[in-house]
Amino acid sequence: MKVIKGFVYFVLIMLAAALLAAVFAPSQKTVTRRIEINASQKIIFNQIADFENWKNWDAWFAKDTLQKRTYYGIVNDKRQGYSWSSENKDVGEGRMEMNAITDMNGLAYTFYFDDRPNEGSFSLNAEANKTEVVWKMYSNLGYPLKIVNYFIDAMVGPDFEDGLKNLKNLTENMSITTTTEDVVPSVNEF
Repeated sequence: MKVIKGFVYFVLIMLAAALLAAVFAPSQKTVTRRIEINASQKIIFNQIADFENWKNWDAWFAKDTLQKRTYYGIVNDKRQGYSWSSENKDVGEGRMEMNAITDMNGLAYTFYFDDRPNEGSFSLNAEANKTEVVWKMYSNLGYPLKIVNYFIDAMVGPDFEDGLKNLKNLTENMSITTTTEDVVPSVNEF
């Protein structure tokens, strides 16, 4: 009986500690990863502005290449996005929608995982034949879920790093003549 009581007290103390830690957790957290790519801004932009190209480099597609993806709209449409579903718990299911495209300098999107919206963005800063790509995700959670913000960088950051490395390898090996149809970007907020 003492063992059961001890276990119950332990669980209650751990729960109270987690709830207390959540009080002090940041409500907002930004995960940021960057990489320099020896490719033109145009080639890189064409890979990130068209969601159908993400399967060529994003880390989550590599985790389950049999996942189901459904695309809708095209680049610069007011409704451009895709949904996915996978039996792999690391991929799960959700959807992504484009919010804004700013020439070839960047884009903003919203992704829904477990029906919770999260914002993300890419910015591309070109200099000669090199482009710095910055990928960000903005986590904005309320109590008690905001405790996740203590761990969000470790949870998402490695996938961003893998995706950016894949994007680097892909785009550095592309030439302008072998890219798919060029995207003609403009400033759009959807």
